[in-house]
Amino acid sequence: MRHATAPTLLIAVLTAVACGPAPDTAADDGMDAAAAPTDAEAPYQAVAGWPSLPDGFVMGEAAGVDVDSRGRVWVFHRGEEHPIMAIDAESGEMVTSFGEGMFSNAHGLEVDHEDNVWVTDTQTHQVYRFSQEGELLMTLGENGVAGLDETHFDQPTDVVIAPTGEFFVSDGYGNSRVVKFDADGNYLMSWGEPGDGPGQFNLPHGIALDDEGRVYVADRTNLRVQVFTSDGEYLAEWQPEEWARPWGLEVTDGGEIFVMDGGHMSPEPPHYANVLRMTLDGEVLEHWGSYGPDAGQFSWGHDVAVGPDGAVYTVEVRNNLRAQKFTRGGM
Repeated sequence: MRHATAPTLLIAVLTAVACGPAPDTAADDGMDAAAAPTDAEAPYQAVAGWPSLPDGFVMGEAAGVDVDSRGRVWVFHRGEEHPIMAIDAESGEMVTSFGEGMFSNAHGLEVDHEDNVWVTDTQTHQVYRFSQEGELLMTLGENGVAGLDETHFDQPTDVVIAPTGEFFVSDGYGNSRVVKFDADGNYLMSWGEPGDGPGQFNLPHGIALDDEGRVYVADRTNLRVQVFTSDGEYLAEWQPEEWARPWGLEVTDGGEIFVMDGGHMSPEPPHYANVLRMTLDGEVLEHWGSYGPDAGQFSWGHDVAVGPDGAVYTVEVRNNLRAQKFTRGGM
């Protein structure tokens, strides 16, 4: 869900071990990472002690994140317990969860304007919509059956919902397209094909929508974000030097976009691992982060979300098995 950014911008990070069922392993493209601030100089500092999850609980690979209208942080992860969970933004305590036994490979998560929780599963090839109480309201796709038509997906990665109820699915690891549906889940159109030209994709991994109806797609293996009209007309692409490859996106009501740069999926230098705050024209306003296990670092950052108070949250799918919260002052 999109929210206005606030002056006291926060960031929280949830991390885990692995990425999707078909990770891309392209070699470094040779670019030198634009120098990010050192951890001590970063504009956002980690807050100790957040979250405070139940004793004995271990979060799985944390793949999707969003924030609802009450500021609760929803996380979709690949552990056996509490796969869809809501965390209180202030206390860090888990306030509700559901979905045990339903999923094969958690991936994208989005909260819509009615606070419904949407998720994608790349192994069941499905998109689901739930109420906040865990009632299953809609399922698209056929369980375990991949396809390239109006009723099937092939490893769908993410979903974004317009205020009208229309929604867009980035599809995905197997297909190279964006699919548009009406509010009732009826197919309207799709666009995209494999390739690196305008309107083509090589792993559309994350998707976001602005107030003008423009659709932003994290074209991960092509190392770029592409921008389209809501009917799939190509408008622009971005490939700033500050990122290696974009994995997750979030547009705010304040007219900015946050990008999670998960890097080139290698633990070796260069240490790409950034969160970027950008204008909707693709200008980088600031960025922070580095690859690693320490507080304030990232390891395969997978998704990003912005809360109503300006808090920013990310999830990671490698190594760290943790959640972090950041503020400009570390408080």
